[in-house]
Amino acid sequence: MNNGPDKQRRFGRFGRGVVVAALSVLVWPGSVPAQGKPQPASAASAARAARAVPAPLAIESLTTATLEGAPAERVYVADVAISHISDGRIRVFGAADGRLLGMIPSAYAGNFTLSAGRDELYLATTHLSRTYRGERADVLEVWDTRTLGFKHEVLLPPRRAQALPYRHLVRVTGNGRFALVQNATPATSITVVDLAGRKVASEVSTPGCWGALPAATHGARFSMLCGDGTVATVTLDEAGTAADRQSSAKLFDPDADAWFHHAEQAGDRYWFLSFKGVLTELDLGGPKAELKQTRPLVSAADARSGWRPGGYQAFTVDAQGRWLVAAMHRKGAEGTHKNPAEKLWVVDLRSGQRRAMLPGGMAIAVNFSGRGDRLHVLDAAKGGLGTWSFADGRVKPLAYVPGAGEAASLVESHD
Repeated sequence: MNNGPDKQRRFGRFGRGVVVAALSVLVWPGSVPAQGKPQPASAASAARAARAVPAPLAIESLTTATLEGAPAERVYVADVAISHISDGRIRVFGAADGRLLGMIPSAYAGNFTLSAGRDELYLATTHLSRTYRGERADVLEVWDTRTLGFKHEVLLPPRRAQALPYRHLVRVTGNGRFALVQNATPATSITVVDLAGRKVASEVSTPGCWGALPAATHGARFSMLCGDGTVATVTLDEAGTAADRQSSAKLFDPDADAWFHHAEQAGDRYWFLSFKGVLTELDLGGPKAELKQTRPLVSAADARSGWRPGGYQAFTVDAQGRWLVAAMHRKGAEGTHKNPAEKLWVVDLRSGQRRAMLPGGMAIAVNFSGRGDRLHVLDAAKGGLGTWSFADGRVKPLAYVPGAGEAASLVESHD
């Protein structure tokens, strides 16, 4: 093999050429101009580059607001948020325009009621120390409706009924002194909370009975629906403990035609609706429930078509006890009592006559404003909130909010 100096010189020249070529390949294409001189950018390319860079965003700061000055015409929509149930909420909307005014967190399956003066909201709910596990704390929270701000809470016994939002699972006695919170373990009882003292006053055992229906003329009396078809009435003493309990005669057959638990109140007058559409009025002002009248909403012809009420807040009565609006569906049968509405029936309670049949819109909850001049409806189609003006059985649309809740089933009026 010839390894002489001539060959080494030839290899050296070749090797240097390879290295130079390799280095030239490593240079990024276009990084060096062909003539080796920098080329100035054109005015057009500079303008394009300027446009490609957005202007800096304005600096934001977090603020809070209250409902001071907001119209009193507003509604509360309870949303159990069933897909993330530990994070429920109560949304507050303007009744005339549907504008979202604010929100109160209601935690796990919270239920609420309003004070008589509408200045406070009482929320019975449950918190777990680790969101979905850990130590359980049942509380009655007090919220300011003017600011939607938290005020204080009362720790409850850990047996509050964790249920979908229903009106009578949390109520306030007629004198405004006690809050009544439904318990279920599954044994039933009522926790009586002294609102002024911010403490639990007592626990009233209520076997076989459910809900709290406060009297208006007696400051510390409430009634309950019972599974045997009777209505039990409890009268509290000054300390908030049960001083008297009496039961009515059997008022309905829970096997043949049960009552919805939802009831409508005007003073001591309460209305109840059965699954088959029979309306019953009671006077709950005395120590024992008194039957006032019973009459069917559904005629014989309507019954042949299977018309029945349905929903979670299946009917509403105005504060004067003049008008009733019920969410009704056809082909009703056992188990259809939660079906959404095909029609909304407007009934004149003075005459007992149906005055109108409005589009149902798959309504599952209906509610009058305090003055009876508006009708509020939650639907199952879009989870929407609809509001209508109401006068002498006639309605006019005001606003519609699609997606007012993920799983909303209760609406209450502020005014």
